[in-house]
Amino acid sequence: MAEGASGVPSEEDIQKLLQTYQRYQSEAEAIVRQVELFQASMDGCNKALNVLESMKTAEVGQNILVPIGEGSFIHAKLASTDKVILEVGASVSIEKNVDDAKETLSKRKAQLEEGLKNLNETLVKIDQEMGKVQSFISQYEQMAAARGGKVVQ
Repeated sequence: MAEGASGVPSEEDIQKLLQTYQRYQSEAEAIVRQVELFQASMDGCNKALNVLESMKTAEVGQNILVPIGEGSFIHAKLASTDKVILEVGASVSIEKNVDDAKETLSKRKAQLEEGLKNLNETLVKIDQEMGKVQSFISQYEQMAAARGGKVVQ
């Protein structure tokens, strides 16, 4: 930061710091939204894996409840215990046997976990940078207060 002759930062320097802080804050909020999406996808993988595991004991023709969204279900009869329809992306679904579906979902879950780990690491770095900026702002406020001035945010 370019400081004046008295060692106190200029108003422009303080404005730049505030803008940097706000930019970090926006980035952090966007990452938090991504984390929530990743977590929801991981929850979906876990639910699907649990259902596939329970298919070991299911029987063809068994009455089941099928979720249709928003906590709503329909009654249905299980037509197959060894095949499932699995979305593979871009609204494309394919039929797979249960073991292949489990493997695909497990890989998908591992990718989501890795992505979530990376997002959390990025969030920690942003939080640290925000702390540094906030520390500079606090120092400037203290300098200004000591000189009888005030830093406006």
